[in-house]
Amino acid sequence: MFMEQGAGGAHIDDMAKRAAACTCFGTCGGMGACATQTAHELAESLGRAVDARDNRLFQHSELVAELSSMLASAHGLTPRQASMVHMAAHLHDIGKIGIPDHILHKPGPLNPAEWEIMRQHPRLGADIIRPVRVFGGSPGVCEMVLTHHERFNGSGYPLGLAGTAIPLGARIIAVADAFCAMTEERLYCRSRTLDEAVAEIERGSGIMFDPHVVQDFLTLRPALEGLMADAAVEACQSLAASPERKPALCHLDNAGVDRLEPEARMERDTRYALQA
Repeated sequence: MFMEQGAGGAHIDDMAKRAAACTCFGTCGGMGACATQTAHELAESLGRAVDARDNRLFQHSELVAELSSMLASAHGLTPRQASMVHMAAHLHDIGKIGIPDHILHKPGPLNPAEWEIMRQHPRLGADIIRPVRVFGGSPGVCEMVLTHHERFNGSGYPLGLAGTAIPLGARIIAVADAFCAMTEERLYCRSRTLDEAVAEIERGSGIMFDPHVVQDFLTLRPALEGLMADAAVEACQSLAASPERKPALCHLDNAGVDRLEPEARMERDTRYALQA
């Protein structure tokens, strides 16, 4: 698979930690054209299964996968490597299938006990896809799913990896996942506009996110407008997007500008504040 080499790469003990946590770590076993196509179809289907548990997310996994693929290409990965990142992004939240509904759909912040359960979803996801041989490798799809909530400064979970010890694909997915999540409507906070979400990603550079991946992300700013506009068409026409809780992206034009009239915008933001 792929990973930086040299002094900045993962140390052997980091690799051992990942191996212990994700037993699909090892030889990939071959990824011919037929196997790759089948794996992609499986990844997309499983990603949709996760999104179906919460129809407020409007194909979250598909959007994260598309943006992750764009970021992988912008970072200089080969088409095969970008394909692996794309599959992992489809599957990044597969572990949430094992999270109880009362936690996954809680209309407010999680308490410490609930948060501890939620933090298990990367491990659960790795367990779910472990039997699929083509998702193995180092770092393969399984490892990227396991480590997509690690933070660049080492404060993430479940392994507490830092910097380039985190698989590159996971660092890419982390940026895409955070950006997409910020533009979605959540029960406990309002969705953010494109510009707000981009600014948050930039602020997280070197803390939550790999600075090099963030720079790649910023170069995609014009493409983000089209990506989010396309997502808005589905999101805002969905029956799940009730008039009272439509995401902010429903009100954006292709330049990421909020086109609600001032009075309507004030009413919307006040409602968000009361419900946050």
